[in-house]
Amino acid sequence: MAKVDHGVTGSLPDLSRRLALRPKEAAGVLGVSERKFRSMLPEIPHVRLEGVVIIPVDSLRGWLRERSETASTATSADRVVNGTLAALREASE
Repeated sequence: MAKVDHGVTGSLPDLSRRLALRPKEAAGVLGVSERKFRSMLPEIPHVRLEGVVIIPVDSLRGWLRERSETASTATSADRVVNGTLAALREASE
């Protein structure tokens, strides 16, 4: 029988072999506290099975990728806005 790492020892689970994670494991993978993770849970794709919360690994990856792309886009948009504002300031001087 394969040993299951429930994140109790502090080591990260092997994501290549897992379909889903428990909140404590997902928090460890993301590098946030379990409390912070649970506060983010309404935004994160998850499933409740008989009262047990599980987070599908592929869904977590997709959610994180979307957030990363959104942050990248926001950063790019911020650069455009800041550049435009700087240009307007220079033009008005």
